Amino acid sequence: MKLNSLQLRKALSVALFVLLLSVVGTKNALAQNQVAVLQHNDTLSAFYGPNALSLAHEAAVDGDTITLSSGNFNGCDLSKAVTIHGAGCYEDVVSHRPPTNINTISLRKSDGTMPLTIEGIWLGKVEYPWNITIRNVRFIKCNIDDHSCQYDGWRSDLYFNSCKIMVFKCRDASGIIIQNSVVGFASYELDQNYSNLIYNSVVCFDDDVTMENTRVFNSILATANGNTASNTTFYNCIEIKTGDSNIFEGQLNNSNMQVNSYEEVFRTFDGTVDYNENYLLKSSIANTFLGDDGTEVGIHGGMNPYNARPSYMIIRNTNVANRTTEDDKLNVEIELIQGN
Repeated sequence: MKLNSLQLRKALSVALFVLLLSVVGTKNALAQNQVAVLQHNDTLSAFYGPNALSLAHEAAVDGDTITLSSGNFNGCDLSKAVTIHGAGCYEDVVSHRPPTNINTISLRKSDGTMPLTIEGIWLGKVEYPWNITIRNVRFIKCNIDDHSCQYDGWRSDLYFNSCKIMVFKCRDASGIIIQNSVVGFASYELDQNYSNLIYNSVVCFDDDVTMENTRVFNSILATANGNTASNTTFYNCIEIKTGDSNIFEGQLNNSNMQVNSYEEVFRTFDGTVDYNENYLLKSSIANTFLGDDGTEVGIHGGMNPYNARPSYMIIRNTNVANRTTEDDKLNVEIELIQGN
């Protein structure tokens, strides 16, 4: 993804701000591991330590951006329409910088006019509190251990793009969109008056999960025992039958296919959702069973194939001299990665 001049200036300003904190070497600098930079218009503020995200969120207003360093952050309640950028949900293989990890976030945002966006973060648990309406939340390029949208309340317009979700529990929701993602379904009960969408994804069902009120395109679904589909349609999908279920029953047509094992579809995937798995298809499937847009089914097809690299610029490597030169200059090298 190419950045325009304004986006580039903002990305560089945040990156340089974080770097300068480490160069200055104050007690609260980057050596303390966790840094959150709050950007409000052209003003930058820094917060430090495990609670840095909570402190930055408390000071933020709708529309602000919070940029997190690598490291482990304590969770917090998110009640504002902010954008939260992490350093990625995987360890960088070149710099060996760890991902940004947040143990638990509790979503309390109710005004859907502006989105809450979370990108490039490993999330331990995403909670939706009891009897609260949540609208317009976007998860992009995140690993999520446990997405627990399963309590009374109302959730709408939840969007997942290039995510890997170990356990996905979703009730009392509508307007769900899952794109180029891997999801382990533990529960899935959505409102029948709204259209929900899954495309170019890999979905692994637990026993007795019903897929409701959804259109599913160009995806691979691994079913177990007791799975059913209610008010749901499938287009250009593959069902891997590992149990007694048949979710295509009554609507199997020329655009869908059923197989009996993972080995018939994937190169290495064996049914266990794994963040390190690449979910590549066998050539016999990738080249012959295509989606409605002519690309392969699964997470590597479609207009936006799966990509875990954040869409914004992040610092990959820094090299700061341990002393100044004779003319009081300090040599600093920065390697930035432009996202996709």
